[in-house]
Amino acid sequence: METKLLKIKLNLNTRPQVDELLAYMQDNIAFPREEMRQKGYFWDSVFFAEEGGREYLYIVIKSEDFSCIMMDESELICTPFREVYERFRKACWSTEPYQDIEALACFNSHMEFDSVEPGK
Repeated sequence: METKLLKIKLNLNTRPQVDELLAYMQDNIAFPREEMRQKGYFWDSVFFAEEGGREYLYIVIKSEDFSCIMMDESELICTPFREVYERFRKACWSTEPYQDIEALACFNSHMEFDSVEPGK
């Protein structure tokens, strides 16, 4: 399993919308699960942080193979989640692109290396 950490700069005062999105996902998990299945990855964890007067969303995503994830969303068979997510993204994400933070090592529950990508 491969892991990535995304750092997304948010517009200010968006924590309530983050909470709403996560509540929607929890109440309607089949919709985001289906879209992520089609795309070839899933959200593992979501974190919110305030740093230097800015707000950030950190999302840990996982995939069997990131080189095979869906890149053209026009192929996506949308669920009701898509409208909720796009509304959130347009209202809350800063205009700056998100950062894809390099994973150096990932461990499994046995504290064995699940994946290592040194030097990349």
